Amino acid sequence: EAALRVAGFEATILEMSWYGAQLVPVALGEAFHARRLTIKSSQVGMVAASQRARWDSRRRMQLTFELLKDAVLDTLITGESPFDTLPQVMADLAATPGDTLCHRIRYSQV
Repeated sequence: EAALRVAGFEATILEMSWYGAQLVPVALGEAFHARRLTIKSSQVGMVAASQRARWDSRRRMQLTFELLKDAVLDTLITGESPFDTLPQVMADLAATPGDTLCHRIRYSQV
């Protein structure tokens, strides 16, 4: 809803499927059509059809773990917070991003 409110004219809003099976009402009235907004969905567990033959699940997972082991990438992390504080962290980063490059979110073990 926040993205719909602040998106500029003819903007594309990327929905990243973090809702699971939960029903999410979206207000498509108001200025949605007048501003000619586009909502595009993404699913992080799958790549575009044009890339699937080259980047299957196994290859993507292998690259992910290789990158996670590379300490050079740790220099990109400029902050870290627990998952349960994510709404406030996102609000803070949106209000005053400062020098934030990549803010890591920690998920607790279940």
